[in-house]
Amino acid sequence: MIRRRQALCLVGSLAVLALGKTVRAEQSDDSALMQVHSEHALNAIFGLPGAAVRPVQSSEWQLSVEHGNQFIGSAAGDEILFLDGETSEVVLRYRQRLAACWQGELVLPFFQHSGGEFDRAIDDWHQFFGLPDASRDEYPNHQLTYTYSDAAGEKLRVDSAQSGVGDIGVSVQRTLSCQATADTTGAEAIVRMGLELPTGSVSELRGNGQLDAYVDIQSAVLSNGGRWRGGASIGVLYAGDNKRLARQRNLVAFGTAGTQYRVSQRFRAMLQLDWHTPFYRSVLPELNDPTVVLTAGLRYLLADNQTLELSISEDVAVETAPDIVARLAWIYRPSRLR
Repeated sequence: MIRRRQALCLVGSLAVLALGKTVRAEQSDDSALMQVHSEHALNAIFGLPGAAVRPVQSSEWQLSVEHGNQFIGSAAGDEILFLDGETSEVVLRYRQRLAACWQGELVLPFFQHSGGEFDRAIDDWHQFFGLPDASRDEYPNHQLTYTYSDAAGEKLRVDSAQSGVGDIGVSVQRTLSCQATADTTGAEAIVRMGLELPTGSVSELRGNGQLDAYVDIQSAVLSNGGRWRGGASIGVLYAGDNKRLARQRNLVAFGTAGTQYRVSQRFRAMLQLDWHTPFYRSVLPELNDPTVVLTAGLRYLLADNQTLELSISEDVAVETAPDIVARLAWIYRPSRLR
């Protein structure tokens, strides 16, 4: 309850930032949002997108690595869930300007599930700060066990290392209030539509096995003073019906709110809140409760149109997401203008 109140307070603060004395800001590295995908293994199979990226003059490449440690589980009614392991997601994104107001994106994810190496370090972290650890010390370190069962029996078991391509995503976005003759990237609101194709393995938790589709809208880049930037987005996802797991909800709402502080010419400090409604109809809170994730990050502007982002995410709504997710992203824009 306390963490949920903290999340509501943060949302309120971000709303004040966006709705106060604001003006439009330049885009590019002053976008307030990052493409975080901090999900536990049973949620990550769906086509929930990261925040839309601000427009570019010609094209952009992004290579990111996310690594999350999860120790999640409970039993209620006929359902039993246990997720103990680490998941890495390497994502290659390519964006191309299609017209003055339109851009397309291709997303190629690669997943690896393993026992990992950080169980002991995370347990020590919890012990040092007196945080709840869900009885981690009662289980062996560095093991991989992703299981789910219900009244029909065991529906999922992943207990050996798995890796491979996930569900490939494609999307197109349009900048609103855009002048088709203007050669500018702007900072206006964005509307986006996308699909996630069933190219990953369901049994290895690398995809949904069904076509997922979504639409969302992102606010303009907003400013409050010379150093602060803010932004938010909201959307809805239609998730194809996966009958391998718990009873599913086909419509899922999702959103992001973020703020950025310009520390110096090259450094940006980031704070972001991501949320979505549950993917499943279940008696287990890990599957039936909304997910809320808080991310703190640092963006560093390199030479030659390159950018680095480093972030750490934490589950605000406890056990609806991995304990900790670390993300490192490299971004490159070949065009001379940013």
